[in-house]
Amino acid sequence: MRFSISWLRLGLAVAAAMPMAARAQTPPSGQPGGGLGIAPTGAAARPPAATPAPANADPVVGSVEGHLIYLSELGDASKTLPENLRGMPFDTLYPVLLDRMIDHEALVIMARRAGLEQKKQVQHDIQVATERILEGAYLGEVAAPLVTEQAIQARYNRQYANRPATEEVRARHILVTTEAEARKVLEDLKKGADFATIARVLSKDPDASKGGDLGFFRREQVWPGFADVAFSLQPGQVAPNPVKNEFGWHVIKVEERRLVAPPSYSDIHDQLKQELLAAAVQQTIQKARAQLAIHRFNLDGSELDTGPKLNTEAIPGR
Repeated sequence: MRFSISWLRLGLAVAAAMPMAARAQTPPSGQPGGGLGIAPTGAAARPPAATPAPANADPVVGSVEGHLIYLSELGDASKTLPENLRGMPFDTLYPVLLDRMIDHEALVIMARRAGLEQKKQVQHDIQVATERILEGAYLGEVAAPLVTEQAIQARYNRQYANRPATEEVRARHILVTTEAEARKVLEDLKKGADFATIARVLSKDPDASKGGDLGFFRREQVWPGFADVAFSLQPGQVAPNPVKNEFGWHVIKVEERRLVAPPSYSDIHDQLKQELLAAAVQQTIQKARAQLAIHRFNLDGSELDTGPKLNTEAIPGR
């Protein structure tokens, strides 16, 4: 069984240290918590404005058997902290992070002394971790630079800029098995029955628990027959006739209508960035595949159809 020291242990250590935060060990003079990516709090956590910057921007903060631990390593460790710990004062986190790094180095040294690097499973795990890092590094080198602000802006312009507002409706529906059941529901509604109550009792749709409420949707987000009816109704109106599809018969009521303007660039920026990044990753993968001889096999060892053969003439340098 393989273990790593859980951040739960660090969290418990930090929690134990909190009552003594005022006496907690502080980093060497001139080494504020900003180097860890943690904003130090209080005047005592940072040097006076007139203090010159330290000559060594990445000082040694500890050692284990001569293996040096640098402040930047504590900074890397702090980035993996649980969210509830990242905002804690630097003078509280510093000694606990340092102890965590010392624990880490001590266990790595002892593992090497025990010859664990020679174990087949450990070598396999190291190889897997190395390959995963290389995969991410390659995508960061090749795919990430394709996602520029200009590319994000161009995608926004294509999809959203100068688009008219989109109409949406909020509707409820009651789904029943037969037309006769749907007609009976319409009769009950005409007599004053509450639509949401009937939906909770009779509707076979998962939205029954919400009184049949589908929320707001655009015309293209629902099947055409349902959309045609829903977008023909005004708020408060129930469709005079039920609508049938493969799931059954639907009684429809519109609650609200609204016009929704296209999102602003700032509102949609991060979503567009993620979409472009996903596309860039796929493009990078496809280009990599196109330059390599790839074979896939069935479980019986026979080769699967690999599709078009590699065109070596299209590869630079070949």
